[in-house]
Amino acid sequence: MSNYNHRPNSRLNKNNRKKKGNNILNILIGVVLLLIIIVVVNIVTDKGTDSAKEKKEATPNEEVKSEDVNADNTDNADEADKAAIPAESNEVEEEANTENQTSSAEEESKNEGNVAVVTEPSDNSKVDEVTIDPTWTPIGTTQTGEHVSSYDSKSDDYVEKVKALSYGSGLDASNMYVKHLGNGGSPQKSVGTVTSKDGKEIYRIQLEWIDGQGWIPTKKEKLKSLDDAS
Repeated sequence: MSNYNHRPNSRLNKNNRKKKGNNILNILIGVVLLLIIIVVVNIVTDKGTDSAKEKKEATPNEEVKSEDVNADNTDNADEADKAAIPAESNEVEEEANTENQTSSAEEESKNEGNVAVVTEPSDNSKVDEVTIDPTWTPIGTTQTGEHVSSYDSKSDDYVEKVKALSYGSGLDASNMYVKHLGNGGSPQKSVGTVTSKDGKEIYRIQLEWIDGQGWIPTKKEKLKSLDDAS
């Protein structure tokens, strides 16, 4: 009886051991599978992250390329505009230069017209004031050849001297008396004294001969009285 009872127990123990062994094996297999799944998930996740990074890194480059293309297009447009500008710029510059030249000519003309006439008191007790007018010009002449100063009242030279005295004094020839006309210190210089017919204006005029152009007044003295008209 004892042997019979022992045998069933032995079998039962063996079965229990097998079950325990199978359970442990199953657990180990499950753990291994779980680890495999975790590893696979990590690998897939890492690949997804890397792909996202690559896309993000690629996007700025694409934007840069797009910006470069736009910049190139803008530069090309600017160059085309610049190529069209020179002709217009040249026209504007030419107009500006013309205006500047015109302005300069006008300023020169104004300056010539605004040359100061110098009138100063005289140290001579017989002279009221002295005038020098830079705008005086030669009166012209009909004489040709070598000039010879003449004080013959019928000569062309004398007539031109009187004309120059009228011009320098500002008196009209029809309202002027020639009180004196003589040598002014050299063959090509003369001096004359004239008065208005009413005797209120008395002037002594210095003249100088310019070859081919005639006599020109160089100085006007306003005398104080007819007694000084000599």
